[in-house]
Amino acid sequence: MESLFSGSRQRDPGAAAAEEPLYKPDFVRILVIHFLVMGSVAIYYFLPRYIRLDGGNEFLIGLIMGAPFTAAVLLRLPAGSWIDRFGKRNLISRGLLAFAVTSALPVLAQGAGVYLFAVRALAGGSVTLYFTASVTFVADTAPAKRRAEAIAVYGAAGFMAQALVPFVAEWLLGVLPFAPVWNYRALFGLAALCGALSAAISLSLGPDAPRPEGIPAPDPWHRVIRNRTMLYLFIPSLVFGAGYASIFNFVTDFTQVKHIGAPSWFFISYSMVIFLLRLTTGRVIDRVDRRLGVVFSLSCLALGLMYASFSTRHWDLLVIGMLTGVGHCYIFPTLSSLTYDSSPVHNRGTSMALYMLGSDLSAMLVSPVLGRVAEVWDYYVMYRISAFLILAGLAFYATGWRHHHPRAVRRSARGRNTMRSPARAVGGRVK
Repeated sequence: MESLFSGSRQRDPGAAAAEEPLYKPDFVRILVIHFLVMGSVAIYYFLPRYIRLDGGNEFLIGLIMGAPFTAAVLLRLPAGSWIDRFGKRNLISRGLLAFAVTSALPVLAQGAGVYLFAVRALAGGSVTLYFTASVTFVADTAPAKRRAEAIAVYGAAGFMAQALVPFVAEWLLGVLPFAPVWNYRALFGLAALCGALSAAISLSLGPDAPRPEGIPAPDPWHRVIRNRTMLYLFIPSLVFGAGYASIFNFVTDFTQVKHIGAPSWFFISYSMVIFLLRLTTGRVIDRVDRRLGVVFSLSCLALGLMYASFSTRHWDLLVIGMLTGVGHCYIFPTLSSLTYDSSPVHNRGTSMALYMLGSDLSAMLVSPVLGRVAEVWDYYVMYRISAFLILAGLAFYATGWRHHHPRAVRRSARGRNTMRSPARAVGGRVK
């Protein structure tokens, strides 16, 4: 029908941009890569049970499970700078090669001690390189009017792995004929295989787009983070990391200690909610006020953690998974899009790294503290404290809405922004 009116009505260029295909070859490859990476990560959700098998307590579980975030804190800022200087594809491949190696090292662990802490920290560092580069790669190559949707679908691939792999891992632990320690080592070997496959596929990604002429060198991170916009992107990430750590670092031990049921009930519920919502409602994030998306996400996450603090039956795990899954569903694509669209071209890698640093930092610092809380009191108290931290961060975030750049707050299908707040950018003028 449109061709009948092409002579009398000019086609809206914004609509044409919205119709640009999302599932290009490189995007499909990065989805497969992310599925494999998150499948490998999901296997290590059962590490608390391995630590408990060696006589470890909740504090040691929190310490070792927080080790990857320790390395992430150290490498996140350099990773952002390296992206801006050396390119995304290069960092993706190198990060995944290191990830494949470090994922295999726990096979050689003799109990839960310094070695296991160190190798999990190395794995966290390698994932940081990959993840920071890959999210920026997706944001950079996606159609402009579908950027949040692209990031949402990218994350959905990982959550599909998180829905399936824990079920497979739990099944393998039940059917493998070896001693319990060797059963876990077999799982760690499977994690290394997933990492190796992802590294191999990354070599087929296309090269980065040529850097436009006249783009200045990236600003130092300490200059970027001083901008108020960056602060109000950092705070939601910070409290989200605390909530994420309280769930994923302890859920397999929580279900075992409280005799609630198999943790796969939670993983399937959590991941499938995110997977289905992101595929069916991903475009909504590009059409509504993204600040409301942050508020809605953190509220649902806090509600899920509060529900966990009263859970006693296996079907409660399904409810916890649904509530926290809805919370996680929108927070990452919303914050990523807000950060990317608020940043000048030369600082996008650094800005993305800084906002992600918030969740790394809180997960690193909060994990052993939460483990100690669970040890001294119990897991129910721990989840109530986690919910309170999220609500406190949410209240602080609500005071800084005006500092978001208006172009980043909402993008409609035609690219019109209906917000009237003052223009602000992370680290400089938006290009």
